[in-house]
Amino acid sequence: MRSENFTLLAITAHKFGCRPSSLVRLHDPVLALDFDLAAAGRLLELQRSAVTEMDGGAGDQTSAPVQASHIYW
Repeated sequence: MRSENFTLLAITAHKFGCRPSSLVRLHDPVLALDFDLAAAGRLLELQRSAVTEMDGGAGDQTSAPVQASHIYW
């Protein structure tokens, strides 16, 4: 899913400590899990791009690893 709304939904769910699937009222457990995993992936992608921008876009493999924030849903 490549939508700004999906990113905003993932950020909102993270901020309020709930599952993104519950915000859009998905009742099928398999579909809800897939939706939540996609949202977690989007948050990680967003965080990695922010870290890359902070590093100046160097992108070399020699820099120290950055610990990801914990996502609790």
